[in-house]
Amino acid sequence: MTVTDRVVDLLRDLVAINSVNPAYPGGAGEAALADYVEQHCRHLGLTVTRQEVSPGRHNVLVTLPVAGARDTLLFEAHMDTVSLGPMGDDGLKPVVRDGKLFGRGACDTKGSLATMLVAIEHLRNRTAELKCNIALLAAVDEEHAFTGITAFIDSDAPATAAIVGEPTELEIVIAHKGCIRGDIYTRGRAAHSANPELGINAIDGMADVLTSLRALASRHAGNRHPLLGDPTFSIGLIEGGTGVNIVPEHCTITYDRRTVPGEAPDQALAQIDTVLDEVRAARPDITVERPNPTLVSNALDTPPDSTLVHAATAASQVVGLNATPMGVPYGTDASALQQRRGIPAIVFGPGSISLAHGAGEYVPLDDLARAIAFYEGVALRYQGG
Repeated sequence: MTVTDRVVDLLRDLVAINSVNPAYPGGAGEAALADYVEQHCRHLGLTVTRQEVSPGRHNVLVTLPVAGARDTLLFEAHMDTVSLGPMGDDGLKPVVRDGKLFGRGACDTKGSLATMLVAIEHLRNRTAELKCNIALLAAVDEEHAFTGITAFIDSDAPATAAIVGEPTELEIVIAHKGCIRGDIYTRGRAAHSANPELGINAIDGMADVLTSLRALASRHAGNRHPLLGDPTFSIGLIEGGTGVNIVPEHCTITYDRRTVPGEAPDQALAQIDTVLDEVRAARPDITVERPNPTLVSNALDTPPDSTLVHAATAASQVVGLNATPMGVPYGTDASALQQRRGIPAIVFGPGSISLAHGAGEYVPLDDLARAIAFYEGVALRYQGG
């Protein structure tokens, strides 16, 4: 059996297991997939531990110890997916066609998980060449609240450096944006629409908030990152009112603020608050509130001269890939490892992020074999430190 056949068979099994995040429609959770990963690795003779993150949801940590090694290289990939959506149940029926494997999670990010599992299987027989221990974390809840990687970080499990699996088209990612999400409320006073002057229109007040927030981008000047460009701010949801014949007393928007390395979340929130204070001064009749964010994720910024990046670029060159490190606008578990534990991390994996979450999600079969070679190559070259 070739390496490609081996990983394709494994990936078929992973895709066929419903691991939709419970936060989304049809979410079965990661329990069945965690069981599969545990049994697969125990069969290989690897050490496996489980970490309960929440009831019924467990991280799975696989370790390959190396005699005399003090440092640990961590491979990490999340087990959860977004909802099946337009794929329906066909998303759980992996299909190989035209050199691609189709199915929910094929690239985001079961392709990474499958290739990491095969890589660690191969490395079992090459421990004499390794200078570091190898660990693999199959984590829960990346697609919603990052509770899986947070629980791992809080556990103080050993890790000196990390490769986080996401669909990067086999590019080495050393920087990505952070994300802050939350709500902003305006509150007014309800009245009959026949006498609107008796009320205070919260939607009208929110219009002033939106107009002021539109100018927020200009306040990001000077924060441009060489790999990521500018910070961004967008409004993704709006809701208000209870009926067309009632002056609305409330309105809510949900914002998405993408930060770049060097921007602290508190600084980004302070920019928003400055704008809201201006609205409050101009519209004292409207109450404007910004509760704590529902999500705060830091940016990733791994030094290009780190030992991990050197090992990654060397491995990439041997495999025949582009070895120039790059940045991406989306977020991953890598930033939590770096920001909260000081663990240098890169992001790398088969497939394209443009296909993640879509109705035609797939991963190229050629990407799978090359990803395995890359992961093994980094492990064999990483010296620790």
